[in-house]
Amino acid sequence: MAAVVGVETPGGDPFAGIPAGPGLAAALAQVSPAELTGQHAAAWMRAAFRQRNHDDVVFLDALRQTCRARADDCRRVLDDGFAPKAAAANLGWSPITASARYGLACFVLDAQPALGEAMYAGLLEERKADIFDSATEGLEDHQVAEVVRIVLPEAPGLAYQALRERILEVARALDPEWAAGRLAAAVARARVAARTSPSGAVDLCGYDLRPDLAQDAKSHLDALAVAVQARLAVLGVDLGVGFLCARIFTRLLDGTLAGLDDSAVTDAVVAEFAGHPDSNPDDNDPDDNGPDDDPDDPDRPDDPDSSGPDDSGPGSDDLGGGTDGSASDGSAPDGSAPDGSAPDGSGGATSATDPAPVVVPHPAGVALRMRLSTLLGHDERPAELPGLGGTLPEIARRRAHDLGAARWHVLVHDHQGRLTHLLVHRAPPGAHHDPRHHRRTVEITAPETLLDELDTTATHDPWLADLLTAHRRSRAAAPEDHPATTDRDADRRLPGAALARWIDARDPVCVAPGCTALARRCEHDHTLDWHHGGRTRADGLANLCPAHHAAKHRRGWTYHQPTPGHFEITDPTGTVHHTRSRVVRPLPDPLPAHHHTPVHQPAPTTTDYTPRPTPDGRITTAALATVEYLLARRPIRRVATPPPRTTTTRPTDR
Repeated sequence: MAAVVGVETPGGDPFAGIPAGPGLAAALAQVSPAELTGQHAAAWMRAAFRQRNHDDVVFLDALRQTCRARADDCRRVLDDGFAPKAAAANLGWSPITASARYGLACFVLDAQPALGEAMYAGLLEERKADIFDSATEGLEDHQVAEVVRIVLPEAPGLAYQALRERILEVARALDPEWAAGRLAAAVARARVAARTSPSGAVDLCGYDLRPDLAQDAKSHLDALAVAVQARLAVLGVDLGVGFLCARIFTRLLDGTLAGLDDSAVTDAVVAEFAGHPDSNPDDNDPDDNGPDDDPDDPDRPDDPDSSGPDDSGPGSDDLGGGTDGSASDGSAPDGSAPDGSAPDGSGGATSATDPAPVVVPHPAGVALRMRLSTLLGHDERPAELPGLGGTLPEIARRRAHDLGAARWHVLVHDHQGRLTHLLVHRAPPGAHHDPRHHRRTVEITAPETLLDELDTTATHDPWLADLLTAHRRSRAAAPEDHPATTDRDADRRLPGAALARWIDARDPVCVAPGCTALARRCEHDHTLDWHHGGRTRADGLANLCPAHHAAKHRRGWTYHQPTPGHFEITDPTGTVHHTRSRVVRPLPDPLPAHHHTPVHQPAPTTTDYTPRPTPDGRITTAALATVEYLLARRPIRRVATPPPRTTTTRPTDR
C-alpha cells in the first residue's frame, strides 16, 4: 500500500499558515492564479480546496439549523420526520436528496463531530465524510468514533475507493460480528439485474456475490479473454481484454457455448471474430492491455532474455523453492506431484474415451493477502482479495485452502509495516491443489516479533517449522544474497526473478500519489532512468502503472527514492509529493458493541414512509422492504437530541 505522507512546495506555501475561513477566502481573492508559477498555482489550488471544504460544512450546518427552525422562534425543535422537506422546498431538491444531505449534516455535526471539525479546518471534503457515513452503516456510535480516530489522519491522502477500503478494514477489525452479519445480509440479496444505459447498450450485472466465488469467476473470464486475444493477434485482429471478457460473458450465459470446455470456448470465440473483425470501441482503460495501452517508453521491459516477476527459473530465489522451479515440497509448479499424477492423488492418466478437460490457468497476480496470525487461527483480522477489497477471516482461510497450487510468499515486516524479508514457501498440508491457480500468489504477512515468538516455542507443525527455518536463513544471508541489498542485477536492464518479487511485494500498488493500480498491472521502473545511469537495485526500482510510467517519461514527472520504499515525486508544477510503501497497515483490537437500544422518539408515520402501490393497487415486497429499512435506519444512525455543547470549538459554535 502506497500512502501519501506529505506535500511540499519548493520556496514555501504562501497560504499554508492561513486557516480556512474569511481570512483564507480574502487571501485567495487577492491573487489571480493565472499569474502564479506552477508551484504557487498548486498551492493556491490546495488552499481553495481547503476553503471549499470549510464552506461545505458551513452549508451543512445551515441546512441542519433550517430544518429544525420554526417561524418567529430562535429555538430548534427535534426532528419530526418532516425536517428535510423545508430544505427541499427552499433549494429545489427532491425529498430524497434533501433527506440524504440532512442525514449527512447530522452525522458530521452531531454524531461524529471530529469529522465536522476536520471539514471546518478544510482537511476533509464532503464526499469523504459521506464515505465515513456509508461505510460504517450499522456500527454503534462508539465504534464509529474509533474508526474516525484511526482513519481520519490518513483520509486526506487516500483516494475515495482507498479510503472506503481502509474504513472497512478497520471496521471489520473492530467488530468482526458486524462485518459477518453485513456480508451475510448482502449475499442473501444476491441477484443479477439488467438495465439499459443512455447509449442504448445494456448492463448485465451480478450484485452482492460471495467474494471468493466472484474472484474466481472474474479471473476465469480474464484468462479466457487473454487466451482469445493472443490467438486473434496472430490473425491480425486487435481487440481489448475488456471487450473480449464481455463477449465471452454473454456467450457463456446465452447458451451458445453450453457444454464446452475452456479450449472449445476459446476456439468458438476466436472463430466468431476471426472472419468478421469487430471494430473495438475506443479503449482508454490502462488496465486491460488494450490497443491504447502501449506507451512509447524508453524504460519499458523489452528484453526477452531477462527474468521477469513470474519467472521461477534456476537460482531465482535462495529462500525457498527448488532450483528447477519446483515448489519446496517437491511438487511441480502447477501443483501436480513429481511423478505426474494429479494433485488430488487420483493419478494423472486418463483413458482415450475420457480425456481430461482443458483448463485455462487464471492470470498471474496476488489472489489473497492475509496475516499469518489469522491463518493460524490466533486472531480474526480481516484479509484482502487484491482488486476486490477486504474480506472476512473465515473466507480468507477458506480461500487459502483453495489456493494450494498457488505460489506462497511470506512477507516479513517491521513494526512500521515495511518489508524486511520475503520467504518463498509452500501451501500448508491439506490445501487443495487446483491447477488453475498455479500462476497466482498468496501473500502471508508476518511481523518479525511474531516469528521470533514462534521460534522460541517448540512446534510440532512441519509447515511452520520450515517457515521459521527459512526466516533464520534469510536473516543470516549475506547482503549480496538478500534482494533488498544485492547488486547481483545492478548492471542488468531488468531485475531477475528474486528482485522482481521483492519489488512487487514491497510496492503492492503503483507508488504514484493516489494511484491504486495493483502490482501485476505495473512495470518495474528505474527511479533514475536506466539510460541516465540508474541501477537495477531495490533502492533504484519502483512499481509504476503504465499511465504514470508514461507520464514520467513524457510529461515531466520526476521520481527520487532517498530510502527504499520512500519516494519523493515531483509533478510538472514543481510540487513534491512524498509517498511510502507498506505491506501492512495497523489495525485496532476488537471493540465490542454495547448491544443497547438507542434512546429515540418513536419513528414517525408519515407519507415519506408509505409504500407506493403499483398501478393496479398492489404493494410489492420490495416496497415494504424499503419502508422497513428506512424506519430501522433513521433512529439508530441519526441522534434525535443533539449532544450538550462543550467548551470545545466546533463548527456549529462559530
